[in-house]
Amino acid sequence: MNGIRALTLIVEDPSAAATALCEAAGWSIEANFGSFASLTAPGSVPLWLNAPAEGEGTSRGIVLHMVCEDVDAAHAHALAHGADSVREPTDMDFGERSACVRVAALPGVTIDFSRPLG
Repeated sequence: MNGIRALTLIVEDPSAAATALCEAAGWSIEANFGSFASLTAPGSVPLWLNAPAEGEGTSRGIVLHMVCEDVDAAHAHALAHGADSVREPTDMDFGERSACVRVAALPGVTIDFSRPLG
């Protein structure tokens, strides 16, 4: 059977992005080599961060959807650690509570903290 082993984002500074995600989202850094970093969140596939190859652009328009029990607390934690709010915690019409943030070290990437309602 084939499955997703990891998700890779191409970012200008993988080390800074890894640190920002570790602080804002509470992920664990598994490896940090400057041009490559690897993070994990409990129960998730690894997130790999690579520097762009020559002439390659960075990832844009990406939303990382994170399942969390307390959306409000996750959002507040991210803001306290330098993230900018994109959407305050909101009960969405499609049956989830969601809050979105961005961190400066990951331009073009939005982090969505969410959980099903009820």
